[in-house]
Amino acid sequence: MKIFKSIFLMICLSLFVYANEDDKYNTQVNTNLYDLVILKDVKKAINDINDLSQALKNKDDNKTKDLFTDFVQSWKSVETFYILGDLNEEFIDTPRYMDIFHNANEDIKVQLDRAIKSNEEARVALFKNSLKSINALEYILFTKDIKNQRVNDLAIYISKKLSSHLDDILNEYKNQRASFIKNQKKSNAIIINAIIQNSYKLKEWRIGDVSGLSKKYKDDANNKRAEYFISKNSASAIEAVLLTYKNVLDNPAYEEFGDYLLTLTDGKEMTKLRVALLKSLDLVKQIKNDDFSNTKELYKQVDIIHVVLFVEMIEDLQINSKILDADGD
Repeated sequence: MKIFKSIFLMICLSLFVYANEDDKYNTQVNTNLYDLVILKDVKKAINDINDLSQALKNKDDNKTKDLFTDFVQSWKSVETFYILGDLNEEFIDTPRYMDIFHNANEDIKVQLDRAIKSNEEARVALFKNSLKSINALEYILFTKDIKNQRVNDLAIYISKKLSSHLDDILNEYKNQRASFIKNQKKSNAIIINAIIQNSYKLKEWRIGDVSGLSKKYKDDANNKRAEYFISKNSASAIEAVLLTYKNVLDNPAYEEFGDYLLTLTDGKEMTKLRVALLKSLDLVKQIKNDDFSNTKELYKQVDIIHVVLFVEMIEDLQINSKILDADGD
């Protein structure tokens, strides 16, 4: 996985071989993305998980579930535009510690049930990262009684672990800010690498696999494959991903990466992407109770976003990508 990501990042670096290191406009764009998207989103996620922890301490079931939805949305924003692993390799795996969607082949429900029944302290009962993930928290909040002291204690422990990871992420993002803004060519490559990879995950994992439109699950729709099926927050998560894309590629409040790409191309593909993005945001709001049975048009619009980023934008920038050989997976 790390080798593939490194190769892909090298290809993305070739997109901007002609970037001017003294380009003030590019510097302003990257500064905006760092301060108004990356740092802002992490801070919001920290506030949301801390509010959730407090609601758990108060054993307020309804408020806890509402705040979980808020945290799902803010965490998806952080995860969608997560670039810290490219700035510091020690943080590559942090999102996988926090979120096991498509990252683990295990039944955490059985293990969590066992942890709840045990008398071991939380740090021992929840000894694996998967048992301290947002997915584990979802299972406990929406299938167990948080007024039960044992359940409550474990839920609070998980929320504090998630908060701790986010604190580490925020602190390292702050440490890497100056370097990111200074090295424009590398930063541009990191940005486009992140949005391309996550556009695929959005299209295939979060929509296609659920609706039976992906190659893997062609004509085999199953809402239980949705990211947050238990809490019915999957559509909210998709909307958060799309809104993050809008902040990165089409936000009228500040100069963003879409504006920068417009300066490098004739603008046709970026215009196509922005139209598809707006349509996708309208379509995701039509999903009710996490029922993905009528999401063919949403899948189509998200596919346009992915193809523009992964194929047409590269061609528009007149890039000759080379296939690099490497050992490993």
